[in-house]
Amino acid sequence: MRYFFSLIVFFALFCEVKAQDVRIIQLKNEPGAYVPKSFYIAAVADSTHDSTGVGTINDAGKLSYIALQNGTATAIKDYIDRNIPQDTTAQPIALKIKKLETEVKKKGAKWSIKMSVSFVFSLDAANLELMGSESGETTADPVAYVDEHIRRTIGKELEQFEKWWLQNKDKFATSALVKVNVTLSKTTDKKNIIVYSLRRPLKQEDFQGKVQKDVQEKAMTASGNFFASSSEVQKGQTVFNVAVTPYFDRSESWFNTDNSNPYLLAHEQAHFDITAFKTCELVTAISKATFTKDNYAALFEQLRKQYLEEGNAEQDAYDTETKHGTIPEQQQSWQDKISKRVKEVGCY
Repeated sequence: MRYFFSLIVFFALFCEVKAQDVRIIQLKNEPGAYVPKSFYIAAVADSTHDSTGVGTINDAGKLSYIALQNGTATAIKDYIDRNIPQDTTAQPIALKIKKLETEVKKKGAKWSIKMSVSFVFSLDAANLELMGSESGETTADPVAYVDEHIRRTIGKELEQFEKWWLQNKDKFATSALVKVNVTLSKTTDKKNIIVYSLRRPLKQEDFQGKVQKDVQEKAMTASGNFFASSSEVQKGQTVFNVAVTPYFDRSESWFNTDNSNPYLLAHEQAHFDITAFKTCELVTAISKATFTKDNYAALFEQLRKQYLEEGNAEQDAYDTETKHGTIPEQQQSWQDKISKRVKEVGCY
C-alpha cells in the first residue's frame, strides 16, 4: 500500500514540474489570410500523438513545451470561428490535424525554428491530406513566431484545399438527395428464365421442374423479380440505377399433366400476371419516392419488401378463391380482374 502511495506522489510532482515548463499560445485574433467560399470547417479533430502540445523549445539544454490554449483542436476551431468568416450554407468539411510539430532551438542569439504540419480535410469517406514544412530564424520571442506560423498555415491549407475542391467536388456526393433511375427490364441472358411479356404467354412445356406429387397443387409457377443495381456520382449527386426484371423460372416451375384441366395453364399464367403488375407498381412507387443519402438504401428495401408481401398476399387470395383454378366461375372472374390490372399499370 505504501509503495502505491509513493507512485501517486511522484506522478503528481512530475506533472507539476512539467506544467511549469509549458508555454501556452492563444492564437492571435487577426483576420485569416484566406476565406473559403465553397466550403466551411464544420469540425476540427486532433489525431496527433500528443493532443495537448505542438512542440518543444530547447534553450541551451533546458526543455520546455509549447501548447495551444484549451488543446490543439479546440484552439484552431475557435480561431477559425472568430477570424475566418464561415458560410454555413456551403459544403461542411471536417478538418483533422494529423500532425502539427514545432522544434525550437537556441543558436547563439537566434532561435532556429522547424515546423511540419499535416491536415486532413474530410467529407464522408473521402479524405485529402495536405502536408507542409517550414523553417526560419528569429531573435524575437519564438512563441510569437510559432503563433504567426500556425495562423498562416491554416490560411494556406484552406486555400490549397479550396483549389482542389473546386476542381473535384463534382466527383463527391455533396447533395443530400439521391437520384434513383428505375427501369423495367424486358430481356435477360439468364438460363431457364422467361421475362414477362404480353406477346409471350406461358406454354405447358415451359414448366420443366420436377413434379411434386404429394401436394394439393396440380402445377407450380415460380416467378419473382431480379434486381440489378449500380451507383455513381454525377455533378455532386449520387445516382442509383436499378433495373427490375419480372421473371418465370422454367427449372423451378412444374406441371402435373396427369391431373391437368382446361383451366390449369390459364391459372398459372395469371400467377405470372400478378407478379408482373405488382412489379410494375413497385417500379412506379420507386420512381415517385424521394430518396436521400441517409434513407435511400433503407427506403428502397422497404418498398421492395412491401410490394413483395402485397404480391404474395394476392397470389394466396387468388389460389384460395379459385381453389387452385378448379372453380371455373371464380377462375374466369379472377382472370378478367388480373388482365385489367396488367393493362392499367401500363408497363407492358
